[in-house]
Amino acid sequence: MDFEFEKKVNDDVIGQVFDTLGDAYDFYNRYAFVHGFGIRIRSTFKDKTTNEPYRRKYVCNKEGFKDLKRDSSKGDVKRRRELRTGCEAFLRISKGKDGKWLVDKFNDSHNHELTVTPTKVMKHRSHGKFHRAEACKSLMSELSQSGLKPSQIRKVVNTMKSPCENDVTSKQCADILAVERKQYKGKEFYGLIKHFQDKLIEDRNLYFVVDLFEDGSPRNIFWADGRSRDAYIKFGDVVLFDVTYMTNKFKMPFAPFVGVNHHRQSILFGGALLENEKQDTFEWLFKNFLKCIFDKYPLAMITDQDKAICNAIQSVFPNTRHRYCSWHIKKHETEHLRPLKVHYSDFEELHKQWVKSNTIEEFESRWEFLSAKLYGMFNQILEKRSNKQETPRLR
Repeated sequence: MDFEFEKKVNDDVIGQVFDTLGDAYDFYNRYAFVHGFGIRIRSTFKDKTTNEPYRRKYVCNKEGFKDLKRDSSKGDVKRRRELRTGCEAFLRISKGKDGKWLVDKFNDSHNHELTVTPTKVMKHRSHGKFHRAEACKSLMSELSQSGLKPSQIRKVVNTMKSPCENDVTSKQCADILAVERKQYKGKEFYGLIKHFQDKLIEDRNLYFVVDLFEDGSPRNIFWADGRSRDAYIKFGDVVLFDVTYMTNKFKMPFAPFVGVNHHRQSILFGGALLENEKQDTFEWLFKNFLKCIFDKYPLAMITDQDKAICNAIQSVFPNTRHRYCSWHIKKHETEHLRPLKVHYSDFEELHKQWVKSNTIEEFESRWEFLSAKLYGMFNQILEKRSNKQETPRLR
């Protein structure tokens, strides 16, 4: 414990002056650490005209009581252990005309036992805040940009903290990085929107739309310039949609709509940056893509076998033929058919003949032959296993 700090602040808390709200919080939190309790912000008063804070109240973390009425509205749920005791200890600061913050009220009487040992004091939320320090956040951000995962960042950060501070968890790292990504993503998105607004002067057919969170921060964005929209009118019968690309900085899937022109060249119909790969996100994207292309439905769409994409296409493009990408099919073919190729020398040739069938009748007849042979192969495999008395084990 910092006994020198304890002697200094015991008698002269009222009248202390701070340059910022953060300085005042750090002061009271350090005082709380010495005396064995945690703190939190109770209330902040703001000027109605300028919306600037002019008063703030910090309280003991055991102040007040839990609102049981609000919890009862959620039904029969398991409640956490009640920790608050209605403690009245607090520190209040007010902003002076010079812009500095003055402690004008202070109550140090607690109605509960104070924590004695420093290791137990550190368990209070306000003291286990090393991961929220600016230097720690900056380090986490740099390590993340270098390609490290939260679990790896945690190990690095914990080697640099002091022994009296709690270990940083992987979840804390992930939460902080998520907040930072959201902040930086917002700045980048606004820069992108400004770029599109400038481009509108040159290209009146440019189309872009932004999807926002409830707090106003950007979630998804879709755009297509005039050239892409014109290309769709001419060559938009078949559209390839893929989300395998991932931006490195914000971990956002890049989703291009691609077609082929009369020179067999790939052409871009539009692009999007998405928050996630869920069905509602794809539905939002497909609906806006449809508006962009003048409600001209594609005859066919080619995608991978992602279930969310399949459901979104069925919802937004119900009359469009949906086909799976041959590259993904071949990739799965390599993964799943290898054991059959290894065990049976003629399987690869039979499979190749079936795939390269020229007519529907030929395709179906070869499939019947191949499926019958496969059935026999699987029976042989099961028979071999039973002879060896091999039974699959659940892991």
